[in-house]
Order: sequence, then structure tokens, then C-alpha cells
Amino acid sequence: MKFDPENPYRTMGLIGTLGVEITAFIIGGVYLGKYLDHVLKTSPVFLVIGIFGGMIVGILSALFTLKAFIKDESHE
Repeated sequence: MKFDPENPYRTMGLIGTLGVEITAFIIGGVYLGKYLDHVLKTSPVFLVIGIFGGMIVGILSALFTLKAFIKDESHE
């Protein structure tokens, strides 16, 4: 199938993927932070660290996905 750069479904899929990646890592950071705060009794230190850590990792993951998408797009 020939690549169509004007295909809106491909763009919607990319945006959805990026959103899910960022959201999943933030939620994972929240749960890990809450767990560590509960175990170590340091509320809310690890929760805040988990939120920011999840944001950083999620954005980095989204950037790698976007880079792969752009590279894939230029090869077609």
C-alpha cells in the first residue's frame, strides 16, 4: 500500500500513541511514588518525584516514538 502523507488516521494514531505513552508513565510514577511513600512513610516526597519522573520518562518515550515515526515517514 502506498504511503499517503495526508492520511488523517495515521496522524490520529500517532497523537493517540503519544498521549497514551505519556499518561501511562505518569500514572506508573504516581503509583510507584505512593507505594514508596507508604512503605517509607515519607508522604508526599516520592509521590512528587514519581509524578515528575513519569513526566520526564513519558516525554522521552514520546520523543523516541515521534523520531521513529518521522524516520519511517521519510523512508517511504
